[in-house]
Amino acid sequence: MHQIKWWWPLMVILIGLSTGCGGKEQQNKEVTTLGEAVEISYAKGFAIYESDNFTQVIIHNPWTTEEDKPYATYYIYKDETDDIPNNGIKIQQPIASLIVNTFSYFEFLQQLGELETVIGVSDAERIYNARILEKLELDEIANLGDPFKPNLEKSLTLQADAVIASAYAQQDTYNEQIMSTGIPIIYSLEWMEDTPLARAEWMKLIAVFFGKLELAQELFEEIETRYNATMALVTDIAEQPTILAGDNFQDTWYLPGGGSFNAQIFKDAGIDYYYKDDEQQGSIGLDIETVLTQLGSSDFWFGCEANSYQELERKDKKYLLLKPVKEKRVFSNRNRVTPTGGNDYFEGAVAHPDLLLRDLIKAAHPQLMENEPFTYLKPLK
Repeated sequence: MHQIKWWWPLMVILIGLSTGCGGKEQQNKEVTTLGEAVEISYAKGFAIYESDNFTQVIIHNPWTTEEDKPYATYYIYKDETDDIPNNGIKIQQPIASLIVNTFSYFEFLQQLGELETVIGVSDAERIYNARILEKLELDEIANLGDPFKPNLEKSLTLQADAVIASAYAQQDTYNEQIMSTGIPIIYSLEWMEDTPLARAEWMKLIAVFFGKLELAQELFEEIETRYNATMALVTDIAEQPTILAGDNFQDTWYLPGGGSFNAQIFKDAGIDYYYKDDEQQGSIGLDIETVLTQLGSSDFWFGCEANSYQELERKDKKYLLLKPVKEKRVFSNRNRVTPTGGNDYFEGAVAHPDLLLRDLIKAAHPQLMENEPFTYLKPLK
């Protein structure tokens, strides 16, 4: 993942949307839904169907319009029977050991009480979760290296029950080699959802593999309730402050598209966003001059890649032309970080959008939460 940035997930989305469809075998298999549908309130990327002998999980393919050809299909069962179809991946529950190649699932697993099943991770230096870091230090978890090219030999040596990995449009050699040995890949597409609650709802998907769907439903309902209650605080706000998001990286300023989960949480926080009517789910790349023209007079700036105003000035004096810099209303997402680059914004905030929403409201509407501390956001020094 290289140096993790506030906008890194947006760049992943942009890459995914601009890449041609992959050629995984199961993408081309037609699948019929089996069993009773489990209620999924916000997420569009997966579906769950419960039958007597197994649970069917379907991960939809966002790179095709053919609904009967999903990205992946799983049949999760307790006891092997002849009734389980052969057009998907069979996995016996509960899973006892996992390789996790995506940060967003650590908090899901922790909430479900299954964090101890993790035996391998990638990009260990960028992990925030304290228990995972502790087990890495004790050599109880293997560091598989680059998340885009994990160490295959070490991965196979671990003999994990499954691997959790982000799904992309292009073919993935590592995943294909892992699957060829009989180890299933549990794909994640939560980063392509267009609302914060939809991303959090992916907890239900991973819970199925542990036989804990009911617990996930209860936990998500609590998150949803808190999120909606927090959103209600800004329902009657007369004037919405404007926002500048992201930061400049190698001469390109990346901002969230109007169809992204970031734009949605801005709206839910009672904040006016310049690109709110844009339909892109990925990131929008602009030069700093355009940013100064279009968003330079914004009231706030979120996602700044600096810890102080002095650091901003050293990076580029053009930052000083921005209204939020002049008025000292700039926030980074670095409130909970590790010395090596781990950032809970990329882990905990996915599973706790209600806390991130509170952060945004506190920053944009401080009068509503005067004495409440920030969780993920941090005002610049």
